[in-house]
Amino acid sequence: MGLKQKIMTAAFVLVGLHALSLGTLGENRWGAFCSDFVQLVLGVMLVALCLRAYRKSLNLPRNFWLLTTVAFSIWVIAQTAGTYADLFVVPTLIHWAINLLFCFWSVPLAMALFLDPEHEGGVDLLVILDFSQSIIFCVAAYFFFFYMPRKLDPTADLSYSVWAPYFTGYGIITGAFLLRALLTHSVAVRRLFGPMGGFLAVSGTVDCLYYYGPGRGLQPGAWFEILWSALLLIPIARAVTWEMPEEPAVTSISGRGIVIAQIFPLLFPLLILGMFVRVAKLNLRLAACIVLISFLCSSARLLVTHLRLLKAQDALRREASHDGLTGIWNRSAILSILLRELQRAARDNSSVGVILADADHFKMVNDLNGHASGDRALKTIAMQITAAIRPYDSAGRYGGEEFLIVAPGCSAQETFELAERIRTSIGNCADIPRAGERKVTLSLGIIASKPSDTAENLLQAADKALYEAKRLGRNRVEPRVEISADTAQVAAKQGLN
Repeated sequence: MGLKQKIMTAAFVLVGLHALSLGTLGENRWGAFCSDFVQLVLGVMLVALCLRAYRKSLNLPRNFWLLTTVAFSIWVIAQTAGTYADLFVVPTLIHWAINLLFCFWSVPLAMALFLDPEHEGGVDLLVILDFSQSIIFCVAAYFFFFYMPRKLDPTADLSYSVWAPYFTGYGIITGAFLLRALLTHSVAVRRLFGPMGGFLAVSGTVDCLYYYGPGRGLQPGAWFEILWSALLLIPIARAVTWEMPEEPAVTSISGRGIVIAQIFPLLFPLLILGMFVRVAKLNLRLAACIVLISFLCSSARLLVTHLRLLKAQDALRREASHDGLTGIWNRSAILSILLRELQRAARDNSSVGVILADADHFKMVNDLNGHASGDRALKTIAMQITAAIRPYDSAGRYGGEEFLIVAPGCSAQETFELAERIRTSIGNCADIPRAGERKVTLSLGIIASKPSDTAENLLQAADKALYEAKRLGRNRVEPRVEISADTAQVAAKQGLN
């Protein structure tokens, strides 16, 4: 018998022992104690299994099981206090605390509705703000449901007048669980929220039957309590059998899905608004404070969401204009920069230097060392080029191992000098992976624009110059325009060194 089967067998045995104790001890102090104690053991087992599922999970399921562990831990604390109260006299304050914990233990579990499948790591800041809303709701609900009705009799059950709003709120949370399981495309979310929504639905029904159905008026230790023990088998079975599923790749998130995801954070503000109407009848000042704090939390959530939207837009703009590997401008962006600088040069009657560079022996790096070394070489080359150019120059990845540098205001000789500085920087860099015994160097073709030149003509001329640099031995700068005699001598002395 495997571990899972042993755990489930032990849980069923405990439920059987509970039924045996109810049948033999009946409705007395020791019967109530044994009944509550068996439920306490089941609760401790459930918390341990939730922690086990938490350690086996990642991202949203991990946070889900963390919140579930907190929720059932609260239930265990309340059950422990209730078990103690079966044998000993406890103060009125303890009775209030037990009632509060038993009725609102599921609030941390309800926070799972606000978890974002796209968010990785710890609990999101938005979840913390939503949790604050839930705390506000608990304060308002406890004041209305328990403080006022129990002011005269601390051990009394819920009055019938508050039955409808209490179970309506519980039903909304349960429906939200089932709705999220129905609408999600995530296998993990469906496997988590579906069974837990079913558990909350059955649990709420059993509570309703206890307070206002066949269980009404029964004493502790009565037969009805076996239903609560049997209920715990549902989350125990879900926790003990939990395994992280393999999720299919998500290509995009529809606008409808985003809108649906943002509906769930409105749950507690909606419940708080309903509580405000009822609490205002008893204490207007308290009701006003509750709504004000809820408004501040909602406003903070809106600001955080808006800030993240702006950051996401900036990230998308950068992703659209920068090369994913090297981090410099991509082809379309560097060409746009070239067109813009040519238009400016035409207005100012100046020139634009264009440098087209290609890594020598780069294919050998990939063939001999693997593509990871090739990627590292491209990143290093891009960093060296960026460090060598002026702050107002622009460098972009033009092709596989080709780079385009746009240098505004550069004459032919100044463009040559800039290209030579880039070539020397790459040649002297020891961090670039070698192609066997050969160093990775740069061949560069350059040209300086004239007022009548177009971007297409300049690129064709620079490409021809680059081809000539390759033909003449690589690791050199080849100009396609007239340059000074001294610069020509420097170009003639370039070799394979």
